[in-house]
Amino acid sequence: MSRIPKPVSTPTRSRANARQEGLRPTPNRATTLPDRSNVVNQSRLPRPVPANPTQTALQSHQGISTFSTPATTSTQAAGSSTTRVNHPQGPCPPLAPPIAGRPPPALNLDNASCLTHGMAPEHVKSALQQGQLNSAYSREGKAGRYSRPADKHGGGALAVYTRAVGTQQADWPSKGYGVGSNDSKVQLILSPNVLQTPNHGWRASSTDNGGLVPGAAKKDQVGLPQGDPLKRTKQLWGKQTESGRNGAFNETVKDTSVKENNEQLHWEKVPLQGNLKGMVVTSQASFNTLMGLEGAQQTAGAAGRGTVRFGDQDVPVVLAEKNSSLLSTLQSAGIADGNGRVR
Repeated sequence: MSRIPKPVSTPTRSRANARQEGLRPTPNRATTLPDRSNVVNQSRLPRPVPANPTQTALQSHQGISTFSTPATTSTQAAGSSTTRVNHPQGPCPPLAPPIAGRPPPALNLDNASCLTHGMAPEHVKSALQQGQLNSAYSREGKAGRYSRPADKHGGGALAVYTRAVGTQQADWPSKGYGVGSNDSKVQLILSPNVLQTPNHGWRASSTDNGGLVPGAAKKDQVGLPQGDPLKRTKQLWGKQTESGRNGAFNETVKDTSVKENNEQLHWEKVPLQGNLKGMVVTSQASFNTLMGLEGAQQTAGAAGRGTVRFGDQDVPVVLAEKNSSLLSTLQSAGIADGNGRVR
């Protein structure tokens, strides 16, 4: 891979020193085609076809995913609504009943730029094939090996984790915050509109809840059955009210103050179709790995820019400096609009 100039981004300070992890770079296969980043091409390839239902699911916690087996199908075959998981969780429990006389605040997405989810670049292929991010439980099941006992005992194992970025939070670095945010990771950029998808169950906290589902307290874990995380912790998902959930999210994105450890817990999965809007990396090796995917291409004449094929969509990929502003990076790449919103 030849050297490329550093992309132009607004520098900010780094707030996290995440653990570095190894990755497996693949050779770059650049082509010189026109810049089609952030543009849906309806004619180049056929519509998405259902992914292999036996494909290994994503393990997720605190905005990071890992796999145990490699993928075998094309990245052009995006998952569909028929995509299955190894260990289905069933419907998400309903929110807790509202408090009398206290109407819940409306979910304010106007202040939300995007949701982020960090993962290793070599696992992006499998995520695209499945067409969704899956919870740890949906991959591991009741006898699985979980990276955090707190997730297994507190309900986090049933969730895909994301972090929310506000439209005024220019200090949010391109490499992200917390777990899944070092230079060897890819930040998947998701539209916050997924939170309004019918039957999409989710909970929210403006801080790290330590594997415990927002709305639940330590005392709620007393007397829960041991073993199967689904049977043990499903009821904890019914502890947060709509008011508590919406209020926590609105607090997270409301102003310039970055909530580094905020989290949204999505029940079982996060669909990528219609929600995945871009990918941001902060190392050349990670960029090269993504450009090695089938259907990926570098943007001619634009260093550190490219696209990855997902169904009939070319998802923009941006190589940024690790401490640059994520908002500036997304706006310069056309992933976010002039107001910083990713939709």
